[in-house]
Amino acid sequence: MGRRNCFPLLMLAVIIIVACGPDTIFLRPALDTPEHHVKNGHSLLSRGKINAANAEFVRAKTLDAEYAPAYVGLALVQARQGDVEGGLTTLERAKELVATPEQKQEVEDSLILIEEMQ
Repeated sequence: MGRRNCFPLLMLAVIIIVACGPDTIFLRPALDTPEHHVKNGHSLLSRGKINAANAEFVRAKTLDAEYAPAYVGLALVQARQGDVEGGLTTLERAKELVATPEQKQEVEDSLILIEEMQ
């Protein structure tokens, strides 16, 4: 085979190899942060999209298992789904992980919201 005949075969092989690679979670890794997912989660929650919000909070927790705002979001989702006690338990975990005064305030504000759901 000449060089001209090898090029299409080489390109086909590259395409097949790339197509069989692992799934890409995000094309923009800068957006794949716990902070970004928590922000998205709260936005979705405010629009009543509870399952989508839950997925965002779970992703935030997956990226940083000690990020208190992810647990706050999960607690709010649990409470909205009718599991107020579970939400309060999750909120206790968030309280343990608080790293800033802003996070502490968020936990306290969420506690009031969840207690009102009882």
